[in-house]
Amino acid sequence: MKIYSLILVFAVLFLKSQEIKKEIEVKQATVFLQGAKVFGTTNVNLKKGRNTVTIFNLPNDLDENTYKINLEKNTTLLSITPQSNYLKNDELTESEKKLDDERKKLQRQVNLLAIQIKNLTGEQNIIQDNLKVSTNDKSTPQEQLIKLTEFYRKRMLEIDNLVFELNEKKSVLDESITKINNQFSEEQTHKNTNRKELILEILAENEMNLNLGLSYIVSNAGWVPSYDLRALSTKKPLEIVYKGKIYQKTGQDWSNIKLFVSTYRLSYNQNRPILSPLYVAEYRAYNNEDVKLGYTKKMAADISNSYQMRAEVATPSEIPVATVSDSQMNILYELNYSQTILSQEKEQYVILDKKNVESTYKYHTVPKINNQVFLMAFVKNWQNLNLISGEANIYFEDNYIGKTNITSNYVKDEFPISLGVDERIVLKRNKLEDKTAQKSFSSNKFETEAYEISVRNNTKENIELEILDQIPLSENQKITVKTLNLGDGLYDDKTGSILWNRKINSGTTEKISFSYEIKYPKEMQIQYYSR
Repeated sequence: MKIYSLILVFAVLFLKSQEIKKEIEVKQATVFLQGAKVFGTTNVNLKKGRNTVTIFNLPNDLDENTYKINLEKNTTLLSITPQSNYLKNDELTESEKKLDDERKKLQRQVNLLAIQIKNLTGEQNIIQDNLKVSTNDKSTPQEQLIKLTEFYRKRMLEIDNLVFELNEKKSVLDESITKINNQFSEEQTHKNTNRKELILEILAENEMNLNLGLSYIVSNAGWVPSYDLRALSTKKPLEIVYKGKIYQKTGQDWSNIKLFVSTYRLSYNQNRPILSPLYVAEYRAYNNEDVKLGYTKKMAADISNSYQMRAEVATPSEIPVATVSDSQMNILYELNYSQTILSQEKEQYVILDKKNVESTYKYHTVPKINNQVFLMAFVKNWQNLNLISGEANIYFEDNYIGKTNITSNYVKDEFPISLGVDERIVLKRNKLEDKTAQKSFSSNKFETEAYEISVRNNTKENIELEILDQIPLSENQKITVKTLNLGDGLYDDKTGSILWNRKINSGTTEKISFSYEIKYPKEMQIQYYSR
């Protein structure tokens, strides 16, 4: 019977799992446009049989559906239980312990100084009381009273000096304690408050040291693409610097990790789209004000920029096929050096790539809007550069010009980038009053509008300049617009724009004139509008 009991005890001990608590060390992260995949490891000493391993301090924003556990041979994962530990002890970190110890040490010195000040102040009170008694006591001899007064005065001065020096020392210590308290508060602000835990039940065939790997996806991380566009001169290629503005607020620092940056965008809705029936019915306008408001908004829309005016309608494009990795769904940048990305509010920039791209440079102006002449860089084969939409800083001749937005769905092969205004090129647009007239015949009116554009090239080089202007379009059958003189410009009858390409030699002036005629009923009043 005793032997059976011992066997039962040993069996229970064997079946009872060993409980281990571990925190992973982040080794690698792949940052997506939204979200990140994190991989970390930890070493665990397993006993033969069942082992319960609790991985603690995991990010609170961790997606529990994305756990992946990497084990070694001779081990079996029996179960995974995610949980949140709301009873987690608020233990001090090593840096917090050092600050707390230093604070206690300084506070002890402050307390000792306060005791000395208190005793000296008490001695002063006793001296003052005794001096009052002696002075009021008529039996005290005059000589003795003088000696007592001198002694009290001398001692009071000594005490005042000591108290002053002690208060100075105390003030310095108080300032140091205040600084430590502020630093302690800062440490508490950035303290890892993650409460997610993962309980793993692992069966080991024998006693071993296990290198356990864990990967998961977090939502409170990602990156924003940005670029630097640099042109040293109009005779050199344009340099594009690909940058990633990385952020992570997971509560878990990534120290000296292998970092990947991916253009993939996580999507939790993987269901295919379902097309629902489309119905048509009679329209009834219940509120005429709504109709007017819609028309007003349409009329008040800003005019498109000159390149959009003459371009085809842009359609969204998919993210380009990856060239850095074998994936067909994203571009993956592998950084060559270890990176440290702290869990904080600030973003951190990393350089992803640099490319010199073939570009053509041309000046561009829209004198109807303003008289400034812009130097433009037209980047060729834009869609082959693996760019995604983002903000870009523009530099020309090592000068910061400004910002622009790169759109990956731009449909033309050449993408225009403004490199700023060249003040050396002087442009004027004048209305030719002698050629502008208004006439009436029978039931119609005829208005003639004429303009002249003059350009002076004060640069040391010959330039190529494209000038964009326009004539109005009519959407009313009673109003007709007729071109009279286009000055060899290319006219787009869909947008009303006229484009002139001119080569202007250094130190010369070029003039362009154009005119048009508007015909409409005599009783009608006309107005111009953009939409």
